[in-house]
Amino acid sequence: MTTTGTPRRLVATPRAMARAMGDACTQLWHRPPQQIPGLDALRAIAVLMVIGDHFAVNAWRKAGGTDIALAHSPIVHFGWTGVDLFFVLSGLLIGTQVWKERQRTGRLRPVRFFLRRAFRIWPLYFATLILLAIGAGRITPRWPDWLLVSNYVSTPYSRSWSLSSEEMFYLAVPALLALTPRWPLRRYVWLLVLAIPLLDIARAITFHELVSSGMAVLRAEDRMYAPFHLHSQALVVGLLIALCSVLRPDWFQRAERAGISWMGMAVLGGACVLGLALRTLDRHVFAYTALGLIYGGATVWVLLDRSVLSRPLKAWVFYPIARLSFGMYLNHFVIFPGTVPQAVRALRALALPESAVFIGALFAGIVVSAAVAAVTFVLVEHPFLLLRDRLLRRRPPSASPDAIAVRAA
Repeated sequence: MTTTGTPRRLVATPRAMARAMGDACTQLWHRPPQQIPGLDALRAIAVLMVIGDHFAVNAWRKAGGTDIALAHSPIVHFGWTGVDLFFVLSGLLIGTQVWKERQRTGRLRPVRFFLRRAFRIWPLYFATLILLAIGAGRITPRWPDWLLVSNYVSTPYSRSWSLSSEEMFYLAVPALLALTPRWPLRRYVWLLVLAIPLLDIARAITFHELVSSGMAVLRAEDRMYAPFHLHSQALVVGLLIALCSVLRPDWFQRAERAGISWMGMAVLGGACVLGLALRTLDRHVFAYTALGLIYGGATVWVLLDRSVLSRPLKAWVFYPIARLSFGMYLNHFVIFPGTVPQAVRALRALALPESAVFIGALFAGIVVSAAVAAVTFVLVEHPFLLLRDRLLRRRPPSASPDAIAVRAA
């Protein structure tokens, strides 16, 4: 029986599979020329901050680690804020695609937009849930995890809340554009600026209601952490930066010669001052607005600066971590319970200082998490990205003029 009529591109031969796996490995090690290294660095820093925080607060203590000063250092203590840095970058990178398409065509194709995001997020996320459900970890996913509403109904797998918020963001942005088809792009600037204080007002009302009902302040803060309508300021900030970059690309042109970007420094300094002032005024209400402003200012500075101050962010090591950040973010909660205790025992057997044990066990957890993420990228993420490109009939991200947004998102 002949197979002449079978489309060649649909036949998954061993050679084609090997070629695809080789391409996936290449993508993990070679940054596309269009991609901005500083954004990779910020993404890598964000995931390392989150992992460091979860290590110190959870894995280190469960492994019998002592209460050392290093576990309370600022970079570890504030590691949880890495999620807000993720949000700023997501808002920027997704917003760049959205605003450019709206500017170029006058509309946004919402189904196509959502499918692009679904093929990027869903395969690895749901594969992780399936592995957890069949007993691959100590955490069992629940129905809010599967429906991506765990930012409103908490579950043991705490990684899903931020993904739930991002999915709601991917629905909200096309809906906003669909409801305002005749708006010029400039009008969205004022809408986004207004959205931030509206989110803060929602936080103020919610906090007052919770505390008035007798709930403890810390408990109220915890209840207000995950809901999309109370913790999406950083996404709005990123979306606003993206809109400004489309409306005024001259503001975001990097100088031809290396040097300090005084505009970038001014934006970063002003954002830090305003953010810290708001947090000082009321940390219960303005905490996530402050983080959005600070990380938004840092992102603008990274986009503009070409001085020795930002040169370390161009280091190659940030790129593979950034490319694997999604997988590491999903898997480290599963990796740490098995990896960290073994690393702690092995390092203590060498009679090392407790601070060295802390750093070594954290490093071991990060390496194993990255290794697992590399495997899942090759076996899960990359094949679905190729399928997405075929179904949507678009060029691979590395060849697209919008490669910066598509790749990092």
